[in-house]
Formats: sequence, C-alpha cells, structure tokens
Amino acid sequence: MVHGVYLRELARKLFEKNVSSRIWKRMEILGDILILRKPHDVSIEKLRLLGEHLLNELTYIKSVWCSISEVKGKYRVRDYAYLCGAYRSETIYVEHETRFLIDITKVYISPALNYEHKRVAEKVNDGERVLNMFSGVGLFSLIMAKNKNVVVYSIDINPYAYYYMVKSIQLNSLKGKVIPILGDSKDVVLEGTITEVDRVLMPLPELVYDYLKYALLALKKKGYLHVYLFTNGQNRTQARENAVIEYTSFLRKYVKKAIIENSRVIRSVCRRRYQVVLDYYVEK
Repeated sequence: MVHGVYLRELARKLFEKNVSSRIWKRMEILGDILILRKPHDVSIEKLRLLGEHLLNELTYIKSVWCSISEVKGKYRVRDYAYLCGAYRSETIYVEHETRFLIDITKVYISPALNYEHKRVAEKVNDGERVLNMFSGVGLFSLIMAKNKNVVVYSIDINPYAYYYMVKSIQLNSLKGKVIPILGDSKDVVLEGTITEVDRVLMPLPELVYDYLKYALLALKKKGYLHVYLFTNGQNRTQARENAVIEYTSFLRKYVKKAIIENSRVIRSVCRRRYQVVLDYYVEK
C-alpha cells in the first residue's frame, strides 16, 4: 500500500534504524485516525513530530493518537495519548463494506482480524443462528449478517462496545439480524434465552477454556465452534500444532465428537507466542 511505504520512509528519516522499524510496523489506521504504538525508548514529543508530518502528507488522516499500554482490564482497551490533529477519538471504521462507529479509547478493534471476519462470514450458511460470545462492537457479527441471511446473538460486557454496536447495527440496517446484548456471556447463556444455535464464536483468547461449557450449553447437539487462543511455539507451525493438540484434548472432555476442520496462525503477538484460530465440528 502507498501509505505503508510512505510511513516506513518517514519513520526512517525521523528515527534511528532500530527505532523506526518498531514504529512503522505497528502503525494502525482506523477510519480517519492514525494510531502509533509507543516504544519504551521514544518520547511522546518525538512521536508528536512524526504525527504532524503524517497529518501534512496524508490528507485522509484527521487525528493522530499514541497507544501507551497493552490491551488490559475487563473491557480490553488500551491507554492512549493524544498527539495532534482533531482532538477526537471517535470515527467511522469500514471493513468489508460494513460501517462501524467506534471510539478507539473505549473499545477494542484489531485490523489484524480483518481476514478472519470475512473468512468466518463465508463459512456461515443462510438460516443459521449464531452466538458471538465476546463480540466487542460486533465486527464478526455485522459482517456475517451483512452477507448472509442469519440471526447473530452478539454479546459483550463493555457498555461502550454495546453502545457502538447498537449504533453500527443502525448504520448498516441490520436490526433484527444482529441482536445486541450487554452482559457477561456466561450469565446470558445461563438465563436460557439463547439455545440451539448452529455456531458459536469465541474470539477472546483469555476465556476460551473457562467459557467452553457455556458455549456448548447454547449449541445444538451438532454444530460448529470457532476458537481463538494464544499458544507458544518455536515457530508458526509448531504453535498451530500445539494449539490443536491442547485445545482438542480439552474439548473432547466435554463432547462426544470433535473434528478439527481448520487451523491457522493469525499473527505473532510476541517472541514465540502466537494467536491461533481453530474451527471445530462438534457433536455433544
């Protein structure tokens, strides 16, 4: 992409080589907001200088922010520092022709899952009822409902994520196809109002073990699970194989049959640690 080449070259001009690569490789653009990640040895003032250059050259960027923490807390958000441009953290983010109203300081969005959102949507069949247990603002849910005749129960515990999900459902005219629910998916499933779904998404790695029994409680006797988890490995192949072995062994304690239909590494999250997705067909 043109802007990717420009970002790389500008970072090289403003910073030492070993610093510039750590900056440009971790830039993200969400709507008209550009987000930089702060290396520990680079000051906010230096990053503000980079941001001002970017605003001057990239006319579609209106605001520049810097993330100064990892994803954390119950709502899985980062801390941000404003750098330059419009003092605004809300924007319209578009993915696969689906529009999402978001606030980068209040909800978690990862462009790294762009391919996954489309891939899973293409697996879903017309007429399915789907449960998304950890939906955020609903990227999986809305992209799925935009392309297929389905009903998606879309749950998140973050009230801001719920708010922006509702707004995004309205933006895309998906009322009745995506059912937004505020709450802990465990509690929602235990209420018994969501049962006999054809497919369950579990896109929150930290809870894919603890919440499996609730996913299965909502699932039909036969159905599909999409599990996203973190795993270690010397390389991507080993990490994927480790994830398959470990989670399949765990899953088979709860179901009669578990067939792995697909497994892939989504990204490296740090040295020798990866995010992996596993697609299962299960029979309870």
